[in-house]
Amino acid sequence: MRLYILPMPLSRESSYWMYPYWGEVVQGLDYFFVERCVRVRPWLQRAGLRSEAQLFEYNADYGDWDMEAYHQVFSSRAPAALLSEVGLAGVADPGYTVVRRAHAEGYTVVPLAGPSSITLALSASGLEGQRFTFWGYPPLEKKSRYRFLREVLKQAHFSTQILMETPARNNLLLEELLNQAPPELYLCIAHHLTALDGFIQTKPVGLWKPTKLPKAPTLFLLGR
Repeated sequence: MRLYILPMPLSRESSYWMYPYWGEVVQGLDYFFVERCVRVRPWLQRAGLRSEAQLFEYNADYGDWDMEAYHQVFSSRAPAALLSEVGLAGVADPGYTVVRRAHAEGYTVVPLAGPSSITLALSASGLEGQRFTFWGYPPLEKKSRYRFLREVLKQAHFSTQILMETPARNNLLLEELLNQAPPELYLCIAHHLTALDGFIQTKPVGLWKPTKLPKAPTLFLLGR
């Protein structure tokens, strides 16, 4: 039996990532572990989702999928798929628990090719890709946030550091980085990747002018 990891678009403007095999997989499955049904169901239906197929939604309060979903899929030895809202499930998104269970049940895990904002940003940043750290979101509490950013900036002298914020706090994080990072350190802003208004720009912190980012997913990369 197989568990397929299906990539989802980073932007709803383009479906370039939907290789033909993606649709073939969707049409042949009855079970899907998804982050949010409302976000992925339209794409699955476009690809030929069966009317009888079941979508099991991630329980954010529990931090996992419900045990009933695991039992129904794995006890029947049925093939299944795993999807996040955008990008690749299990990479800065929920999903690793499903994959771990699949391995334990003797499933073959098959990740399909598709976009991951982290790898897209890193490959286009011009920063070192041999060694990097993805931090996720900074803490909200002021002192913890300051210590977090100081550690990120310290590590950026040795390897590429990647972090993100919620779209509403993008400009706060950008201001903090421009104020705290040494001017010779490189900063890459990867904004709304694959969207028509998206961009990736890299330059030393000292050459960045004050910039206002629209509310959209953004990654910040720092390195030498």
